[in-house]
Amino acid sequence: MQVPLSYWLVVAFLSFTSLHGQSDAAKPPKPHANLDEFIYVENGAFHKACSPHYLVSMNYWSVMNLAADNSVGGNLSRFKTEVQQLAKIGVNNVRIMAASEASGRGVQPYRMYPALMESPGKYNEQIFVGLDRALAEFSKYNISVIMTLNNFWHWSGGYSQYVSWATNNSEIPYPPSWDPALNPPYGDYSKSGSWGNYDAKTNSWNGFTGYAGRFYNDTSVSHITQGWFRDHIKTVIDRVNTVTGIAYKDDPTIMTWELSNEPQDPPQSWVADTSDYIKSLDPNHLVTVGFEGKTGEWWFKHVHSPESIDYACGHLWVQNWGYYDPLDSSEKSLMKAEEFATGFLRNLSAWSLDLHKPVVLEEFRMARDEWQNVEKGAPKSFYLYDASATTTHKDRYFQFLISSVVEYFKEGKGWQGAGPWAYGGIWRPTDKRNSFGQSWAGVYSF
Repeated sequence: MQVPLSYWLVVAFLSFTSLHGQSDAAKPPKPHANLDEFIYVENGAFHKACSPHYLVSMNYWSVMNLAADNSVGGNLSRFKTEVQQLAKIGVNNVRIMAASEASGRGVQPYRMYPALMESPGKYNEQIFVGLDRALAEFSKYNISVIMTLNNFWHWSGGYSQYVSWATNNSEIPYPPSWDPALNPPYGDYSKSGSWGNYDAKTNSWNGFTGYAGRFYNDTSVSHITQGWFRDHIKTVIDRVNTVTGIAYKDDPTIMTWELSNEPQDPPQSWVADTSDYIKSLDPNHLVTVGFEGKTGEWWFKHVHSPESIDYACGHLWVQNWGYYDPLDSSEKSLMKAEEFATGFLRNLSAWSLDLHKPVVLEEFRMARDEWQNVEKGAPKSFYLYDASATTTHKDRYFQFLISSVVEYFKEGKGWQGAGPWAYGGIWRPTDKRNSFGQSWAGVYSF
């Protein structure tokens, strides 16, 4: 029997509420949160209102654009419907982007657009209002928010855009997986939409990561990029929400300031200095890094050890890391993924306990049963994430993974919640894109 994702979210939700009573997400909506409702860390665990707090989370990266005006590609009614859906199935936390960067449509491709930051220090107020609306709506349903302030990857602009601005060179060496001529991610994206219709050249993975890493590793540009980044941090933290009238730094709807999405080998000095800076502006909120945890014990502890980092995190991508093949229908294929995930959860549990800090599984995913599309005659080189495929492996994997995290939580062994990547809501592949060529799908969505 195929079991929907919502079922396993509810499993985690009910596992938590059976231990600690009714979850905040199940309570009736309210206008906005009160200042005594900040989530905090105590004895290596999350607490809220003096009670243990488990995160039933979801990645929902696109909300500041989705909640913006139609004139800038938003769809506020869709956003409100999707938030209601999330609350109904027990989600009490979302992880979103609070940053995006682009010089303009057609200048740099392969990213969300319109961007929040159009040039260093220049913001698109309509997108910022979308972020205001999103926070106000999440507050009504007691859904806390992890605010991601930057991105190692280019799909929001991120580090590579900062480096591009600092060097005054618009040619970014994008990774090869984003070349639409070689890997069309869906239908006609190689011909139109935000990902295609460009002549941008792609490079090797090492070429891109080396370029993006200059954001904090190359002293010839990092003194510029870090100044701009700190300006952005301050702009976001000090912003007063145009809907609620609450400053972001005073809003308990926000749970966490996250330095970045998946920084690769970040210098500890950068982690410490940036998190210290955030705490100097806003002592009310938690701070974390956004680190994947894929590079072993030393890196995990090195990155999460600064005092101003309140909790650790991990991202688990079995397919991307070579531990799962969505074209292989065998039991052995699924078991390989689960075995790797078991070790990953065990290791990060132990390492976080050594640090005396909580840990959150911020991202995990698995593709649909894509062997079915090949059996139907779809070429392997084309789009392998067709929604017509079933989700038998994915459902079993999610059951295994979420129940494992819940058990660690019950036993007080580090893990404090989990969130799949990423929520697509009511979007369907047949939906028409907006006027900016964007569809605000979830990407490997649910």
